[in-house]
Order: sequence, then C-alpha cells, then structure tokens
Amino acid sequence: MSFWGRLLAFSLSIQFSVALFYYENSQNNSGLVPIVINDAAVNHNYSDFHVNSTTEYLFEFKIKKTLSNDSRPARVTVGCSDATSTHPVLVVLRQAKGVLSWQLPLMVPTKSNVVEYHTTSRTLCPNSNYRDVNLMMPHYKSQSFLLHGSVPSEEEVIINIATSSLVDVPFFLKVEIVPDFIVTASDTRELVPVSPSEPRFYQFNWSKAKNASKSVVLRVDSDDEVCMVVSIQNISCPVFDLERTVQFEGYRQTVNSRGGITLTRDLFPDGFYIVFVVKGDDYDCTGKISSVSVRSKNVTFSFQSTVSYTEYISATMAAFFFYASFYALAVFLCLAYYLTNRNSPDFINELVNATSVQADTIVASTSDQGSSLSRSRRSLASTSGNDSTFQTDEIPDDIADEELIATYDHLDDASTDKDVILSKRHLYVCDLARKPHKSLQRKSMMYVGSLLTVATFYVLPVVQLVVSSQMVLQQTGNQDLCYYNFLCSYPLGLLSDFNHVFSNIGYVLLGLLFVLLVYRRDRMHYNATIQRPDLRELGIPHHFGLLYAMGTALMMEGVLSGCYHVCPNHSNFQFDTSFMYVIAMLCMLKIYHTRHPDINASAYATFGVLALVILVGMAGILTGTKGFWAAFSVLHVLTCLWLSGEIYYMGRMRFGFSMVQRAWNLIFREIIPNPCAFFKPRYRSRLVLLILGNMFNWALVAAVWIYHLDNSFGTYLLAIFMANLMLYTIFYIIMKYLCGERLLLQPIAYLILATAGWGASLNFFLRKSTSWAVTPAQSRAYNEPCQILDFYDRHDIWHFLSAISMFFSFMTLLTLDDDLIHVPRTKISVF
Repeated sequence: MSFWGRLLAFSLSIQFSVALFYYENSQNNSGLVPIVINDAAVNHNYSDFHVNSTTEYLFEFKIKKTLSNDSRPARVTVGCSDATSTHPVLVVLRQAKGVLSWQLPLMVPTKSNVVEYHTTSRTLCPNSNYRDVNLMMPHYKSQSFLLHGSVPSEEEVIINIATSSLVDVPFFLKVEIVPDFIVTASDTRELVPVSPSEPRFYQFNWSKAKNASKSVVLRVDSDDEVCMVVSIQNISCPVFDLERTVQFEGYRQTVNSRGGITLTRDLFPDGFYIVFVVKGDDYDCTGKISSVSVRSKNVTFSFQSTVSYTEYISATMAAFFFYASFYALAVFLCLAYYLTNRNSPDFINELVNATSVQADTIVASTSDQGSSLSRSRRSLASTSGNDSTFQTDEIPDDIADEELIATYDHLDDASTDKDVILSKRHLYVCDLARKPHKSLQRKSMMYVGSLLTVATFYVLPVVQLVVSSQMVLQQTGNQDLCYYNFLCSYPLGLLSDFNHVFSNIGYVLLGLLFVLLVYRRDRMHYNATIQRPDLRELGIPHHFGLLYAMGTALMMEGVLSGCYHVCPNHSNFQFDTSFMYVIAMLCMLKIYHTRHPDINASAYATFGVLALVILVGMAGILTGTKGFWAAFSVLHVLTCLWLSGEIYYMGRMRFGFSMVQRAWNLIFREIIPNPCAFFKPRYRSRLVLLILGNMFNWALVAAVWIYHLDNSFGTYLLAIFMANLMLYTIFYIIMKYLCGERLLLQPIAYLILATAGWGASLNFFLRKSTSWAVTPAQSRAYNEPCQILDFYDRHDIWHFLSAISMFFSFMTLLTLDDDLIHVPRTKISVF
C-alpha cells in the first residue's frame, strides 16, 4: 500500500474510533431518548415532530427497487423554521454505501455576509452509482452486478434528526422519489426549481446505439438573472452539490440566463451528472455586490447532438475549398492575362512609343529644374541664418548607405536643396523621388525583416501561454477561464474550441496569396526595368517591401487570432489585435509612401511606435480607470496635433531650443506685416485632410465620454487605427480625382468588393456571440447555436468575411495607381 493509502486508512480508523466513542457515550446517557419511526412512508409529510437536547428521531425508509427504477434516487426535504446557528438541527442520512449530513439553518456565504436557510432539499446519490472498491467503477457496471443481473429488492435509508437545543424545535420531513432522474440526448427538462439550499442534479446516460453521437451540447436557459453554478461531474458518489463543495469535482461554469457546454464520451465514458447550485449572491455572475433577495431559480435544460467526425471533415474542407477558389481565380486571371498579351506587342515596345517624346521632356524638365533649384539655393543661402524660419545646412552629396536607414528620413541625402524643394507650393512626385532606387528598395525590404523578427519573438511566448491556459482549463474544470460560445464550441485534441481557431485560416491563406501576387508584380516590374532602365522615371515609384510586409502581417494576424481563440479572455485580447495595429500602420505608410517615396519612417521607428501602442493597449486593458482614459485622451489629441504639423510641413518642423527664436521671427517678420497672407494656407489639400482627420479623432475622444465607451480599451484603440486608415484612403481617392487622375476598372472592382465585405463583416462582428468586456456568466447570454454547416457561428463568419475584406483592401492599394504607369513623375501631383 502506498503512503497516501496508509495515511487514508489511518485517518479513517481515527474517525471511526471517535464516532464509536461518541456513540457509546450517547448510549450511556440516559437523558437522550431516540424515537424510531419504522417503515416510514415515502411521499408522506411528517410535520408534527419536535426535537431537543434529550429527544432525537430516526426514520427508517425502505424503498422498493427493481431494474426499472434502480437509478431513481430519493429526495429528502427537511425544514425547521425555529432552528438557530447556535443550536442547529443536525440531519444525518445513512444509506447502504454512504452517509450524507448537513445542518439547519444551512449557512450560505455571500460577498458581504452569511445567509441562513431553514428549509433544505437534497437528492441522495443512488446506491448503484457508488463505485466498486475493487473495480473502481459504478456498482451497476461491477462484476457482481453483471454476473447476477439483479439489484437489491429494497433500499434502506435511515434519517437521524437531532439538536442540542434545550427547547423543543419543530421540524418537518418528506422523502420522495425523483421520477425523471435519468436524462438522454433527446430529453428536455423545463422549469426545474433550484435554490441555494435546494440544489438538484440529474444523470445523463449515453445512448448504446452504434450510430449514436459521441458528444452532446448541454444548453441551460432561465428567465431570471439569479446567479448559479452548473457543474458536470462523473457518475460517482458522493455528489458535490453545495456552493462550498461544487468546485471540487468536474467541469463548472457560472450562469445567469444562459449557459452551455460541449461534453464528449471520451471525457465521461460512463455518463455524467448535471448539477445545479444557486449562488448565495450574484457577485460571481455580475461582478457587483447585490442585495440578497429571493434566491430561487427556474431552470430549463436540454441536449443537442453535435456534428460527427465526418461533418468535422466536411466543414473544415469546405473552408479550404472556399479559399482555394481564390487561388484558382488568381491563377486563371494570370493565365488569361498571359494568353491575351502573348501575341500582342511587347509591353516594353508599347512604352517606347508612349514615352519617346516624354523622355526628352523629362530630361529637359529635370535640367531646368536643377538650374532653378541652384539659383534658389544660392538666393536662400544668402538670406539664411538666424533670422530664417527653416534652416538649410549644407549637406554633402556622398552620404554613405548606412545613413539611409536613419530613424526618420528628411531627404538629407537627396540633395542640398531640400528646403527649397519641400517649400514649393505645388509638389510633384519627381521632387520627392530623388534618392537612388536601390537604397530605397533596400530600406523598404527592411519592413519584412523587422516584421518577421517581431513576429517570431511575439508568437512563441504567446503560443506557450495559450497552451498553458488550455491545460489549466482542462485540469481545473473552471469554464469561466475562457470566453467561448459554448453553444457552438467543438473540441478537437487539446483544443476546446477548434472551430473558432480553425476559422482564422483565411487570414493565413489570403495573406500568402497576396504575397505571391506582389511577388509576381515585383518580378514583372524588375524584368521591364532591366530592359528599359528609364522606365523607373514613369509612374509611382515601386518599392514592394511594404506590400510584402502587409501580406506577412495578414498571415501573422491569422496565427495570433487563432492563438487568442484557444482561450479567449480579458487578459489575452491583445493577441488578437496586435497585428491589426501593424496592418493599419503599414497600410497608412503605404498610402503616404506612394506620393512621398523619399520621406518615410524607417522600419525601426515604425515598429518602435507599434511597440509603444501595444504597451498602451495592454495598460488600458489591465487598468482601464477613469484617470487612464483621461490621460490617453489628452495624449491622443496631442499626438494628432504633432502628426498634423509633421505631415503639413513634410518633416521640416523642428523641435528644440531654437523654436522660441523661430517663433519670434515668424510673428514679427511674417504674421504682423502681412497677417492675411500668413493665414492663407500654402497646401490646401493637406490642410483639408488634417482638419478632417483631427475633427474625426476628436469626435472619437468625445464619444468615449459621452456614450461611456470605456469598458473596451482594446477595441477602442483598434477603432482609432482603422478609422484613420479608412479616412486616409477616402481622402487619397478623392484627391486623385481632383488632380485629374482616375481609377481603372480593376481597383474599382476591388474597392467595391472590399467595401461590401467590410459592411457585411462588421454586421456579424457587432452581433457578437461572446464579450470579454463583461463577466463570463454575462458573456454566455450572447451565446447562440452554430449558423453554417452546424460548425461555424457568427464570429467565424466575421473571420471569413474580414479576411476577404482585408485581402481586397490590399489589392485595392496594390492597383490603386495603375492609371499612372505611363505618366511621367513630373506630372504626378503630391498630396
């Protein structure tokens, strides 16, 4: 025998000795008079009885048993309104294989005090469910039962009621048989009454049919908001059906109005108990201390068969084939493009005729522009100094390549005339595309390397954490740890919610497809420029690093969103949103980089800012106090103002000790002499964008305080990024039309598909099936059955549609300026 076995045997021997000692003393005490009620009747209400310190009652019930009702247990109800906690009434029930005891009044703890209940009702564990000591299985499966094929003709239940009170304490007693104790997958129990002192439990048996389901979904509903615990326990005795003991066995979850859990035959091969225990107060369900009122609850529960293994395969393969259709369509369009243009004049030859005249114009324009800039530089240098608003230090032309990757590039290595160029009223892309192509391409590709590095060091600990959370969930059985849609949550292997993890596959597959399409365009452009290097002077400068990074970020979003859905909760929500911040930031940089190729933040600075954003998001999720929201609102407004200045002056706004002197010169040399000219904007398009952007962001700040949206900081922070990205995209498209440009049919189609996809996906996102912003019990009120293939719910549909929407949004940005392929950069406006 092991050490623990010997220790248990020693403990039991001590308890037996103590019990025997008290029993012998009680027999010697002539003052205690036990009154025995032989052959007590079931379903009879015994109410004219009193107990005191000298009188106790023993009721002997003999319950007839047959094979048909062997698992129908007795339910004992005892009430004593005059019992006190000082001299409680003790109730002891003895069965053939077990003992159950409690006291009246029953003390139920709450968050603020202890509540006394003077009436209790308990269901006895069936004798047939006590485990066989030798075989460690329920008695009805033990060898002796299987050999004899019979059950005892009757079951004896002895109930002892006693108290230490000196005065008579009246009580009543009733024993009845639970008729509907056994439930199956097709059963429903309606309006089952439960209270803290009157818990209930039922036994579920698996069907023995060959084609029977191997898992079921238990659904629990109630019309009231009284907090309770639903526990799933193995079929064994004793049953833990009180608030202080229910956490010791099986799976459990708190429930207000709705609950559910998926149960498999592998976890509970012999079946299971469904235990309902009402909590003493609602704190565990609402997070708030509430006044204790009537704590009774009516519960309805039912079972739903889950999908079979074949349906698992069908649902997952359907998603694969759905996304495979995007690959097939992309291959078809690429082949169609190749076959259509195979016999047509070469793309390069077409450009020769289109640009033969433009090439001379470009050279002449560049020459004239260079001489003009030289004259402007000499003029500016003669008048510059301490009185100048902007400083123009001489910068050597032979800057090393290492300096091209500075934290923020201000055209220091483009030319010595940077301020002359940037201060022009009308800028063209040629003015901001003066750096060597290779250096810009190398700098652009650094986004991919930095992104992969960040993703590697971010994902690995995330995977470790969520796997640990999943293991803790299975070991403790506490279903409140993870915010699942329990009515549509299908386990597979280690995962408790496989379908919500798998539905993120769309982000990975479509992100990979976008990377492949970018690579195709990259190779086509590279081959074209190899044959005609002067083509680099036409159209928008092509730097594909940001596009590769966007596709990679979309794939990583799928990985991290899947990690989040392993065990979604308040603490790891940032796993789901971190790369959404990255995607939004990269898309805004891509749009800005299109017309400002030489002015762009480096990869180091970009991911440094994103790290700060994630840090702020984590602080907001963990704290979320009013003070934090106020500080963040101020920071949000100040950041918008600072970025407005940087964007308006294109990085020429300097901060330092010289700001005071420059402000003095600005006021007395420009504002006072000619105030009307000063307040007339030099860059109207930029000013309109910045005004609209600031108004929109200020509206977001105001909405938090007006509509009290301060319970979900992570969602709010993500909304800031996505809203600004949407606003910037709309502004860019409008400015294209105002500058005489147009959209080709391909980007228009992508834009329409992306807009429709976002509209549909947001509809499913807002109609949520869970919410970690509330308590687990309140979140379950949003739970609902699966919507598609009995496998995917609304949140899975959000995953599908949002992945498609992001893919089409990326394709819109990829093809947005295809109308400018043949246009010289001297004619492409900057805005």
